[in-house]
Amino acid sequence: MTEFSQGPAFWQAILALLIFAAAYVCILIEKWDRMYTALGGAVLMVVLGIVPLGMAVTTYANWHVLLLLASLYLIAGLFQKTGLIAYSASYLIRRFRLQPFTILLSLSVLAAVTSALWDGLLAIAVIVPILLKTTKLMKLSPVPFLISVLLSANIGGAATLIGNLPNRMISASVNLSSGEILIKIAPLVIMLLAIVYLVMWMIYGKKMLVAESHKRELLSLQPASYLAADRGFLIGSSLITGLTLLALLLQGALGFKASYIAAFGALALLALNYKELVQLVKKRDYRSVWHGLMETQLLFFLGLFIMVGGLTYSGISGFIAARGLEISQGSVPFLSILLLWLTGFGSAMMDYIPYTAAMIPVVEHMGGVMLNLSHVTISPLWWSLIVGTAIGSGVTLLSSTTSMYAAALSEREGGGLTQRNYFIVAAPISLLLFLVATIYFKLFLL
Repeated sequence: MTEFSQGPAFWQAILALLIFAAAYVCILIEKWDRMYTALGGAVLMVVLGIVPLGMAVTTYANWHVLLLLASLYLIAGLFQKTGLIAYSASYLIRRFRLQPFTILLSLSVLAAVTSALWDGLLAIAVIVPILLKTTKLMKLSPVPFLISVLLSANIGGAATLIGNLPNRMISASVNLSSGEILIKIAPLVIMLLAIVYLVMWMIYGKKMLVAESHKRELLSLQPASYLAADRGFLIGSSLITGLTLLALLLQGALGFKASYIAAFGALALLALNYKELVQLVKKRDYRSVWHGLMETQLLFFLGLFIMVGGLTYSGISGFIAARGLEISQGSVPFLSILLLWLTGFGSAMMDYIPYTAAMIPVVEHMGGVMLNLSHVTISPLWWSLIVGTAIGSGVTLLSSTTSMYAAALSEREGGGLTQRNYFIVAAPISLLLFLVATIYFKLFLL
């Protein structure tokens, strides 16, 4: 990470900002395919020398994340053939007696807890397919459910040291204890989640109604009727998927990267479906192969990561952070609130993984200078970074990998989740959450 000052670095930074902003707007208005938009922006940044090609494909194109996303996407698609997702959806409908908001609340809380204890991406991979099938059976729009679940996953992950990826990145760089994060941040997380659910109820609570003509049909559903007729395939796919999820939960103890675990699970499921693969090869249906690659959104994520890398490499993040230090004039309370909002804005504009990676050394430097000058505690700076990324990552579907992955799943199933209808609801809620977080910081953390 560099901070631009003068000469070529400055015009490169301006071009990086313009290219990213143009691509961001194009993706939001959804007039063109977002995959081509992201790839086009990435190619422009490389061709114009904003980010070196070597760094673009090695440092900023996070291949482990890309492999994990593609593998989870394949697992979710192949596992649907077992019918277990439809089984779970119909069970939820019968269990909660056609109370849509109760289903929304239960899935959202489950996403928050799973994200806090394990990983937000894992929570989305498990919950979103069930959510999409449940709403489809009830003939309701999945958009409110998806918004609530995504906000819950992003916010819930801030409560623990092993939750959101930024928390893990920060804990790997500085000495933070799990108990300290739990005591300081968890009460705020619970408060923020409660606000999310209250606002969602105020917006959608009375609108989530299942048609009377459809209720009898839904309550007569027999969950077992959705299970695949081929019991061998059902058992084999369930076993492979279950073991893969278990291995992902225990990846720290196993010592394997999550991407490799997910890839192995995806390959095992593909092997179980070898007959379809053989037919595909025999037909030489390359169009289906290309369509399948596009469905994984792998190329979209690749282009987006490179564009964000261009912003980081050209010094945009460093410049903003340095100016923040100048404005604060060494005041920890002021800088903490400023960092909270700057982090929220930065995380909303780009994926929070590279943003957090760029900000950690900046915060370390600012903290070191302030500690030497006044010997004050700089922990609030890290709390600001953790909370800012958690809230900011829920503002748009481009703000976090989990949101982009959920959008890809929704697009495959025709869920109707778009950048526009997500932003219209999530952005005002996130602004309210930032205001509440600011008050909480002033009362309890500063």
